[in-house]
Amino acid sequence: MIYLRVEDKIDYTKMKFNFFRKQICNIKNKFLKLKEEKFENIVLLTIPNLNNITLNKLSKYIKINCINRICLSDTLLKNDVFMEFIKNEQVKILDGKWLFKHLTECCAEYICTSKKEDLGYQEISFLSKDINDIVVNAIKDLAPKIKILNVITFDENKFRKVERDLYEQKGIILNMNNNYKKSLIKSDIIFNFDFLDEEINKYILPKKTCIVNFNNDIKINSKSFEGINANFYDIQMPRKYLKNSIYLKDFNSSILYESYIYKKTSPQNIVKEIKEDGVDIVFLNGRNGRIRKNEYLNLSKKIVN
Repeated sequence: MIYLRVEDKIDYTKMKFNFFRKQICNIKNKFLKLKEEKFENIVLLTIPNLNNITLNKLSKYIKINCINRICLSDTLLKNDVFMEFIKNEQVKILDGKWLFKHLTECCAEYICTSKKEDLGYQEISFLSKDINDIVVNAIKDLAPKIKILNVITFDENKFRKVERDLYEQKGIILNMNNNYKKSLIKSDIIFNFDFLDEEINKYILPKKTCIVNFNNDIKINSKSFEGINANFYDIQMPRKYLKNSIYLKDFNSSILYESYIYKKTSPQNIVKEIKEDGVDIVFLNGRNGRIRKNEYLNLSKKIVN
């Protein structure tokens, strides 16, 4: 596991160098080495630029050191050319989405608090084509705490076991259907685990609901939709990890926290660690950036005094 950033680019045009010194600096820049720094459990690798020579060096570094996970600075995450390169290196790129799914209950609580509504009155729908431990754990965690939980899927048989377990263990009925006109129409919150644009836009959506997309940025085509469409999130970094921020200033805090707790274990263990760290959602983000708190009030139905 490494943390990767690119050196701030030097603008030689603003420096009082003569032409020949500028040329020498440019030549030297082509042969700069990768800079590796170690801070406790953190390995920070700084690359001087994004030219082909540097990327080839980075590729060799990844292979020689058997790197299988990588955390990127914001600058690199926004660079399409670099992202195309790194995706071909067969490494796991941490992007905050894994953590996002484990924060399902936190998201529900944040949305309800922002709407000034009680979580217990909510009808929540899960959009999920496939089933995995994270989805199952989120269903079992939320179902006892809310009014209604719907699962919209293309293959209901995948969810029969969790449906049976919920009813036998807690007497809770899990609603499962795939009716394009009726499935989502009463949903206060929609958690989209893996539906794509064309799939979610086939459904009639409530005029005022909050959609949270865990995997992909989704564009809602409905002209009557006046709700919230969130694609990412911000958290407040737990105190015990704040010292790392000194070395990793240009990294996203949500992705950084994911890198600290990412491991192969049960979702129950991850959620427990998140709660022990006191992690909360600070903001949800839409296509145009942070979603303002007062926007949630427009969705409110049952005001809590």
